[in-house]
Amino acid sequence: MRSRLLWGAARCLWALGATGPARRPLSCDTPPLEELFARDGSLRTFLERQAGSGALVSRPQLASAAKLLSEKEGELREIEHLLRDENEDLQKLAENEIALCQKEITQLKQQIILLLVPSEETDENDLILEVTAGVGGQEAMLFTSEIFDMYQQYAAFKRWHFETLEYFPSEIGGLRHATASIGGSEAYKHMKFEGGVHRVQRVPKTEKQGRIHTSTMTVAILPQPTEINLVINPKDLRTDTKRASGAGGQHVNTTDSAVRIVHLPTDWN
Repeated sequence: MRSRLLWGAARCLWALGATGPARRPLSCDTPPLEELFARDGSLRTFLERQAGSGALVSRPQLASAAKLLSEKEGELREIEHLLRDENEDLQKLAENEIALCQKEITQLKQQIILLLVPSEETDENDLILEVTAGVGGQEAMLFTSEIFDMYQQYAAFKRWHFETLEYFPSEIGGLRHATASIGGSEAYKHMKFEGGVHRVQRVPKTEKQGRIHTSTMTVAILPQPTEINLVINPKDLRTDTKRASGAGGQHVNTTDSAVRIVHLPTDWN
């Protein structure tokens, strides 16, 4: 019951623009990691300037990741020299170390980008997940069902609480529309960029001639409003009462048949 009330409140806040859309991640036009972190790349230059000015002191996680990245890149350059060694065993060992080092460097670069994304007040909030089938008929509904199941399994993997609020299946096992309440550590922070239109191109189960179809579905991620203690001063309230008028019944002119309470500072009633 509480989750359904929160779902209704979240939908109202979303409609009023109170929560606002989540900031989108890097677009498809954004340069790849290697270009961003190249010697003269924009992100590399930014980090060097921040380190030189001492601005990273206030961001220890970012400073630590940038330092570790620099160390790993130096380690990679040293290992690459071993590839020129005549010893084949040493070359194979160097190749394995290079692959491992490159993987760690990529992870550090991704971590730095995430640390550069400004945090939001709602990052610690629980969330409402809404999935809706789009273009593609029954195949779009099957795709929507798969996406919903994926999020449910991801929540289980993260040890989050997952509660289905609405579920409208299709005739052949797909999903028309569903909503769920997800709660856990930094749930909204990890899920806020999932919102949008998702597309799949494949041969659907309903296709008999082997043609590829394009289907879509939409995902909405809404932060659940946190519980607050609301205090209303009785002096800020005005109570208006109305009584029926005219001839007839014993309760006419004696019973308050309509009552209106007005909050004076906001004029809300």
